Amino acid sequence: MVEAEISAEGKQTKGGVVIGHSEDVTFYSSEESSKNAWEADLAQVCAPVYKLPQKLYYNPQDLNSSMPWDCDMELRVGDRVWFSVLESRNAVSVICEGKAYKLIPYRDCYVTKRRNLKTNITRYYSDAYDKICLNGFILLEPIYVKNTSPFAIDSETIDMTRGIVRYAGKPNREYIFEQYCDFPVLENGDEVLLAPKTALTYLERKSYLAQFDGDKQYWVVQRRRVSMVLSKGN
Repeated sequence: MVEAEISAEGKQTKGGVVIGHSEDVTFYSSEESSKNAWEADLAQVCAPVYKLPQKLYYNPQDLNSSMPWDCDMELRVGDRVWFSVLESRNAVSVICEGKAYKLIPYRDCYVTKRRNLKTNITRYYSDAYDKICLNGFILLEPIYVKNTSPFAIDSETIDMTRGIVRYAGKPNREYIFEQYCDFPVLENGDEVLLAPKTALTYLERKSYLAQFDGDKQYWVVQRRRVSMVLSKGN
């Protein structure tokens, strides 16, 4: 259970520009997908953890109720956790004593940022937090390549087949589907090749709303989608 925004009304960029809107208002559009994309851009994708289950349930014989993989519960109450935008939009929400909460399945949680109590809080912001990837997820920095097409609008394009590891946590121990297996050893800076047709999702869709690591945007993928390490990081 995480603390939730009641609506996106009044949401601001880092520069102070108000871009929020009431989710109850329907905007006319010739394509419904454009409205959905707008709401996804503004959807809440991170929140403080309010309450946690006592343990995770993994049972390969119980496909209906089990977690899809075996891993540790690494969240703590008070952590700030990033999660799936789709789950955020469809999560069960409750309001208690004027506060809103969302129920986010642990399997849809990507990474958490936790205050490092051993670090002086006056030090640089990024040093004051531990960033822990969950559920076998890793965060990849996109790789840009020069676009040589004479019809290209942009001079650079993103290579969707590879990325650079910037954050990696523990691999999952086991999957319900036996053909899945996490890539065991990944280090910060490794350039990795992804399996064909890997679905790439941004941790935060817009850099001007990003809160995880400045304005940086990262792809979220699971270790099992890594095919090989192309080069080791420094």
